[in-house]
Amino acid sequence: MGEGGGQLLRYSIALSALTGEPIQVYNIRAKRSNPGLRPQHMTAIKLIAKMVDADVRGLKVGSMSVTFIPKSKVRGGRYELNIGTAGSISLVLQATLPAAIFATDTVHLKLVGGTAVKWSPPIQYLQHVLRPLLRKFGVNFDILVLRHGFYPRGGGLVEVTVNPVKVLRNASFPEWSVIKEIGGTSYCANLPEHVAIRQRMAAESLLKARGFNVRKITVETKVPALDKGSCIVLWAVTNTGILGSDALGERGKPAEVVGREAADKLIKELNTKAGVDKHALDNLLIYASLAMGESVITSSELTSHAATVIELCKLTIGSKFNVMRVENRVKVTCRGAGLTP
Repeated sequence: MGEGGGQLLRYSIALSALTGEPIQVYNIRAKRSNPGLRPQHMTAIKLIAKMVDADVRGLKVGSMSVTFIPKSKVRGGRYELNIGTAGSISLVLQATLPAAIFATDTVHLKLVGGTAVKWSPPIQYLQHVLRPLLRKFGVNFDILVLRHGFYPRGGGLVEVTVNPVKVLRNASFPEWSVIKEIGGTSYCANLPEHVAIRQRMAAESLLKARGFNVRKITVETKVPALDKGSCIVLWAVTNTGILGSDALGERGKPAEVVGREAADKLIKELNTKAGVDKHALDNLLIYASLAMGESVITSSELTSHAATVIELCKLTIGSKFNVMRVENRVKVTCRGAGLTP
């Protein structure tokens, strides 16, 4: 169904845990060159399984089918998970958070893995973009980064505290008319200080050249990490929402290119006048589906991930969607299921 990848699997398991309904996911990642479960996909399932005392079948590398049978409501408490590689902590949280917010008590997570790796949002994107956006739905959680994790070893250490809710409220992110501020963070680990500084300068230069005022991009040059790495995360706070972007440093990729890449992504998002960026939309849709009432979200585009989440939520919890193209952006209206614990 849809993009048929890891996000579909993670969200399916989260919704099963929330509703108490057993679920079977099959043809997992069938369209990929290395189909079936990979280690990074299994970690989130293991964590959610602990929270609902689930019976899980087919949980092994390469498996094309997983059956998940929850045995209890989502329980609060302390949970620890070591991904064991540079697998993304952000993607584990993407799966775990929708379930954790409906737990019987506060959920404390201690996660070890990657905090800034390819194909996933850096942990600072969750802190500065997703967290304040989710607050509008009534989601309340804190993220503390104790150590960063880059490829190949990962080893990042993140502590997350999730406060439970009784019901999520609807939220809207219409087109923006005023940019309140543009900020960001540029950082590096086990690399010369000038790497983070050059990333920031390149991003600021391009943003200013395109007519955008930058309030402050902080620079961190001594972040604790096992491996070398660098990253820059940018965000624009508007009168209706927040738009974010990021870029990851790589061997042989000049710091100036990294900074300009992040700035260029943010500029393209801002030029659509949308309330949130396309990756935020991917993440917000499940909360709109769970919320009480009607939410309206505008974004630059409807990604294959977002389209898949819509079909999954319609199928599993009965939420209703309407998607419209408006000029150079997309407008998604969602009538949520009003789920309660």
